[in-house]
Amino acid sequence: MRWTESIDVDRPVGEVRAAIADEHELMRWSAWPEATGYTCAVDGDGRSVGSAIVFRDRKGVEQGRQRLSHLEPDRVEYRLQNRGPGGRTITPEVDFRLEPVDAGRTRVHLDFRAAVPLPAGPRHVVELLLGRRVRRLHVRDLQQLKEHVEARWVRRGA
Repeated sequence: MRWTESIDVDRPVGEVRAAIADEHELMRWSAWPEATGYTCAVDGDGRSVGSAIVFRDRKGVEQGRQRLSHLEPDRVEYRLQNRGPGGRTITPEVDFRLEPVDAGRTRVHLDFRAAVPLPAGPRHVVELLLGRRVRRLHVRDLQQLKEHVEARWVRRGA
C-alpha cells in the first residue's frame, strides 16, 4: 500500500510542524485513538528521535508503537510497528512533508507506505480492505490537524 494525501493549513510551517513533531500534541488531534479504541502513551520525551507513541488495547496489551524517526524543518517521519492480520507484525511508514504555500499557509503531504506480511493473493485482498479504512483515517487525520492548528491560533487571539 502506498499513497499521499494533502491538505492546506492556514498557519506557517513552524506551527504546523510543532503539532506533528510533538507526540503529545499529535495525540490531541489524531483520529487513530478514537477509531481503534486504543489508549496511547508517549515513551520518551515525545519530541526527540526515538520517542514513541505506544498503543494499547482495552486489556492493556501493547498493539504497536509509532516511533519518531527523523526530523527536519520541513519533514517529520514516523515508523510504526503494529500487530497486523493474523498477529503478524506490520511496519508502516508515515512521513509528513511540509511545503510553505506563502508566509502564513502550509501544504501538508502525508506519505504512507506499508506492506502486509502475507503471500501475494491474501495480501492483495487484505491491503484492499485495510487500505480503504487506513486511507480514510489519514484523510481524517489531516482534517483534524488543520482544525487543531488553526483553532489553536484563534484561541491565542493572534
